[in-house]
Amino acid sequence: MRTSYSQVPLKVKLEIINLQKCYPIAQNEIKKLARGVLKIEKRDAELNLVFVDNKQIKEINKTFLRHNYATDVLSFAYHEHALHDIITGEILISAEMAFQQAHKRGYPVEGEIALYLVHGILHLLGYDDRKKGDAKKMHQRERALLAKFGYCVPVPD
Repeated sequence: MRTSYSQVPLKVKLEIINLQKCYPIAQNEIKKLARGVLKIEKRDAELNLVFVDNKQIKEINKTFLRHNYATDVLSFAYHEHALHDIITGEILISAEMAFQQAHKRGYPVEGEIALYLVHGILHLLGYDDRKKGDAKKMHQRERALLAKFGYCVPVPD
């Protein structure tokens, strides 16, 4: 009898690295969300989830992507998807940006962090948001995944 992939337990290794002091990170909730998204997407993963402030993410954005501004989330794959069945990479999240945006828009910081985390995971899964049509698909998937975990956060169209 052949076992379907959905019956095989997923292997997910998550490391949380908190390099900021702007907002306390609920590590168990972050891990629960990341594991849940990867389970729904049926993907094994080894990820570093790094929480930084705006100054740190701006420097990383400038160094690696040549963008001289702070951003909300950056994802870096360690290996190309085609070469490995397991997703390996790093997701950098600006907790400071999440705090600022959540307060500006009037919703919980945890929801904004959840949005950034899901967005980063989807990038590592191959989603892209540089073109309008691709961005729409990615944002629809973000909304669906966030809703499954009880997050009510505005996601762009």
